[in-house]
Amino acid sequence: MGNTNEKLPLRKTVSVPESQFLTSNPDLRRNKSRSTLKLFRRKSEDDLDKLSDDYDGKLQSPVPLAQALFLPDFPVRGDIEAQDFVVMDVIAKGAYGNVLKVRREDAKQYYALKVLNKTQIIVERANQQVKDEAAIQTMLGDHPFIVKSHEYWQSRRYLYIVLDYVPHGDMFTLWTFHGFFPDKLVGVYIAEMAMVLDYLHNSGVIYRDIKMENMLFDPTGHIQLTDFGLAKWLQKGEKTRTVCGTLQYMAPEVLAVYPYGHTADWWSMGILMYAMLAGKYPVEGAKNHVEMGQKVYDSDFLLPPHVCDAAQDVLLTKNPQKRLTDLQSLQTCDFYKNFDLTALTERKISPRDVVPPDFFPMSGVRYSYAPEVFAPENGSFSEFDFVWNLPPGAEPVYV
Repeated sequence: MGNTNEKLPLRKTVSVPESQFLTSNPDLRRNKSRSTLKLFRRKSEDDLDKLSDDYDGKLQSPVPLAQALFLPDFPVRGDIEAQDFVVMDVIAKGAYGNVLKVRREDAKQYYALKVLNKTQIIVERANQQVKDEAAIQTMLGDHPFIVKSHEYWQSRRYLYIVLDYVPHGDMFTLWTFHGFFPDKLVGVYIAEMAMVLDYLHNSGVIYRDIKMENMLFDPTGHIQLTDFGLAKWLQKGEKTRTVCGTLQYMAPEVLAVYPYGHTADWWSMGILMYAMLAGKYPVEGAKNHVEMGQKVYDSDFLLPPHVCDAAQDVLLTKNPQKRLTDLQSLQTCDFYKNFDLTALTERKISPRDVVPPDFFPMSGVRYSYAPEVFAPENGSFSEFDFVWNLPPGAEPVYV
């Protein structure tokens, strides 16, 4: 979709994606070679081998095509076992492969290892996008609210990106559990996300994939933004036209296939803020960007009565020229009039300070912030005292 002169987007547009978590597979704890084959082997890899061999034979190149396409960004080092990583489990599933929990034998430390299948990347012409993902997250990952990428390399069939392992939960699971968040907690999380966007945009990057599923938590509840698969180098004032991301977070100009810039990220953050405050997305899901664009055009984006008035006009302005687009402008809003962003940056303010003690973790909680919560009269879940307040089309995941 989008401009036909551009490369295909890294992922298809989706509406309220399913949870990415998978169940634990005990087979993965067997010997390394067997687990590696079980996790990654696909029939399409044989086609990649044949293509590489045929191409290399014609050019008489010492470097296989499937490796040359990702050089010099991804150096050739071999598979997981050659790098002394032990696969512990599968923790998530992405567009091009799995995210694994691994332990490095020399450091005795856990990491998240993103394993991407080259075949699918090459077929979808997403080579440069994957290179950008690895470079951006590695170069800009020192920000306190971004998951750090440590290194990346390639083997014959896969690309590998080593990330910090963040096992403390994610925003989407917490949100679906509680229904919606208190105003003060929303203020903290939106401020942290705004700091990340301001940092990325000033560094010449547009993120394009803001959503709760990409916001993990550190041990104290601060956000850790991950998944830079749709991020792109884009200087201030420049535009792009690729339609990509999650439909319900897309800005009007993206849905309309108009050229867009960094302001599209601020719209997505406005959708995030609305959902956190209201307990639902402002617009229901759609089949494609055309249908979603019409729904966005028809919506007034009014927040429910229980939300404070100061939050109403913070971010969801349809005209990108009039939209809030930087951290300084955000601080002028009534919602952030008495908020100390400097203290938040220095971690003197914690999300745990503005919610009840048992708000974190997501177990043992005996209340819900969801509006109009009704317990089921009969059924297998009647003994539970909380309600899943999920957006349309989403399914609860019990972990």
